[in-house]
Amino acid sequence: MPAFFILAIPFSFAWIATTGIASFEAWVVGYIISAVILGLTRTDLRPIKLNQILTRVFGLLVYVIILFKDIFLSSLDVARRAISPDMGLKPGIIAVPTQDPDKTELIAALSAHGITITPGELVVYFDENEVMYVHCLNVEASQAVASKNQSQRYKFLKNLK
Repeated sequence: MPAFFILAIPFSFAWIATTGIASFEAWVVGYIISAVILGLTRTDLRPIKLNQILTRVFGLLVYVIILFKDIFLSSLDVARRAISPDMGLKPGIIAVPTQDPDKTELIAALSAHGITITPGELVVYFDENEVMYVHCLNVEASQAVASKNQSQRYKFLKNLK
């Protein structure tokens, strides 16, 4: 069975979420549209193994949980700084290695997204998918956890390659 038939299943549920019509007929329409689009656009039709799917889905779920935790804690930190009289800002730019030996664009992009979506930090430059330069509200605090956080992100994102 071609891989795009399996990949069309989650996209069909995305179709239901997008259209707001939760019925079997809507799912079938979404599945057919997804399968056709995936069939026309995918050039790499390797067979998909169940353990690969489970590993990738688990890694993605853990990554999303960690990302939400980081967003929540950073939001609290930024809010505290905004209402504090001295704000405690020490802005600057730090270099964060992507830690990906293959220099994969997907890993670099998702790592940058994970950093940028977190309040108080913004990726401002890439050095050939090897190093991200991140603007921070507090350089000392960000520098102390940047490598650990990127290691954690890479651990879960490397399964998406």
